[in-house]
Amino acid sequence: MNGPYKAGCSDKKIFNQNGLKQKLLEIGKKAIGDQGYNGDHGVISTYNAHDSFGVKKFKSRALKRHETFNGMTKRFGCLDGRFRHGSQKFATCFEAVCVLCQYQIEQELPLFDVLIEAIMDE
Repeated sequence: MNGPYKAGCSDKKIFNQNGLKQKLLEIGKKAIGDQGYNGDHGVISTYNAHDSFGVKKFKSRALKRHETFNGMTKRFGCLDGRFRHGSQKFATCFEAVCVLCQYQIEQELPLFDVLIEAIMDE
């Protein structure tokens, strides 16, 4: 987790200016992102028409997990409206929500319950 950032700052701008892109480059890893991240091919893998069926499903599943996690955090209500208690309290609140969501994941409650047969057969 990184932040909080002021409203109106796009995810791609935060990615490029606040260290995540540089960190991924340093450790030689790639992230999976939606088409809003096109142009950062060395760091983010986005939709590619030439991907195999299994890779397309893997990317789709990863993005759906991300959106499901976002939905889980919004269920707690600290992200769907204006937070009026200062950025430090917001950061604490958001971190607590993420810990609760992580606990749910660790208890093996799935984020996205789909079996991908192409991946399971390999």
